[in-house]
Amino acid sequence: MVGTTLRDIRTHIERLASDDGEYYVVCARSGERPVPVAGQRFATRTDAADAAQATEQYRAALRRYDPQLPFYDPVVCQERPANADTEMQAAEEPHDPTALANGKTHATPPSVERDPWDDSPLISFCHDVSGAVFESLSARDHEAAERAIMETYLAAAEATTDRNTLCLVLLETMASELEAHLETAERMQVLRAAATNLSPVEPAADPVEASLAFLDSLSLIREYGVARNSTGGTDDVWTVSVRGYAIECGESRFPTLPIGIDILRRSGTPSEPLAVTDVTALGEGDWQFVLRSDATASGLVCTGGENR
Repeated sequence: MVGTTLRDIRTHIERLASDDGEYYVVCARSGERPVPVAGQRFATRTDAADAAQATEQYRAALRRYDPQLPFYDPVVCQERPANADTEMQAAEEPHDPTALANGKTHATPPSVERDPWDDSPLISFCHDVSGAVFESLSARDHEAAERAIMETYLAAAEATTDRNTLCLVLLETMASELEAHLETAERMQVLRAAATNLSPVEPAADPVEASLAFLDSLSLIREYGVARNSTGGTDDVWTVSVRGYAIECGESRFPTLPIGIDILRRSGTPSEPLAVTDVTALGEGDWQFVLRSDATASGLVCTGGENR
């Protein structure tokens, strides 16, 4: 065990990683690079093996909250130089690639058709957010909310044919059930605690702009616009528009959970008031809303909207 929370395990893996390492971790069966080691490289085989074991621990912990999470058999691969002698490569490669638990590694991942969403930063972010919220709920003994989220999610998952969208379904379910089962103050306590469970980032001078840019880079939103106005003192108002929101929802309900939690994560003073107001549904995943720092905290989990 390298830690008890998803954040602890991911931090451990990030500390092992090396920008120019020649080792990486893949699934022995499919060749996919699973979260949380997707995109990570390691300087030594030992570090990569440690990361593979931590990956199994991470996914086992996450599966407590997301039973639909795919299973992988993480093994270590080594990237060979492009001009390496082919025969030497063949001689060095193991002939019996098995799981890392048996002390063996696999040098060449199988060739497979890859879904462009597999191991994407968006998938990783969604799983991190859902895990962080579940940890926060558990720490505050909100068992009824936890149970409602899982029951609704599992029912929705049965009707979801694309497994890559399941993490988005989970976030939508989570936002709706938190709105239904917790009072405003409780929701904000859970959200702020969950924000601290995520991997820390440097506070941003404008956390709203920084968060929207990040979510845009993940393709959680396709396009955004934001205008910031000061109302005097330290109070601020942001008028925000987002287009192509990846989480499906009706025009009367806007699941703001991933937006709210990421803004809080980037705020230098996450305990300060922040609220979503004046929400307007523009149709087809397009929304317009106002974020205010001078209002009672609300709307950062889920909120309703008027049609335009």
